[in-house]
Amino acid sequence: MNFDEIVDNRRSARLFTNDEVSEKQLEKILSSGSLAPSARNRQPWKFYILNDKQKDDIMNMLFEWDKQNPKERTSVKGSAEQIRTANKMIMIYSDGYKSKSKNENYKKPDYISLGCAIENMSLQAVNLGLGSCILCDTLYIENEIDKYLGIKDFEQICGFIIGNPIYNYPPKIKKDLKDLLLN
Repeated sequence: MNFDEIVDNRRSARLFTNDEVSEKQLEKILSSGSLAPSARNRQPWKFYILNDKQKDDIMNMLFEWDKQNPKERTSVKGSAEQIRTANKMIMIYSDGYKSKSKNENYKKPDYISLGCAIENMSLQAVNLGLGSCILCDTLYIENEIDKYLGIKDFEQICGFIIGNPIYNYPPKIKKDLKDLLLN
């Protein structure tokens, strides 16, 4: 696939087959994330590859949160369902930018850098014939996940699921470019 085809075919895959994602594919996806540009080359990303039990436990934690919060209008249950069919799941963290001379807003460059890493991972998944989806609903139970995984001193950014998509997703419906321009 050429670059335009990879970008055009990137979708948020939410249902996956039982086919394995190989260790080589997983390593290639993570390597692509690590090659992303970052502000001042800080490379703020940290990856935690979940094993099957951890993935299932986090899925169940999300289902439980959804059951205990029936009045909340969220996509938590849907995210848990997506985790159920995904072959692999990675938790993405930031080591955070610490500076006495910069204010709290200076974290924004690191968030942009993390977005670049996550997009590189998403595009590499497509390049390998896989699908992926970014899951931010893990943030509803961020503290519980971090405690469960023994993560301290890192900021949870999102979950990232990978697998072989169950079907080809239809073309994306996106806003016209002229609607996105501010001038």
